[in-house]
Amino acid sequence: MSHRTHRPAPKRRRARHRLVVGLGQAALYAATATLAGGLVRELLHLVHMSVSSC
Repeated sequence: MSHRTHRPAPKRRRARHRLVVGLGQAALYAATATLAGGLVRELLHLVHMSVSSC
């Protein structure tokens, strides 16, 4: 058993790591979508203001 002491890496840990990475990617995607939505909203607001002022 001494040959396995330097690397205690069970499969559960690897699956959990994949889950954490997946959650991180989902959070990043949600943040990007929210940011893009906010930018689009700001652009539409600016366009609406410029059109109504003319």
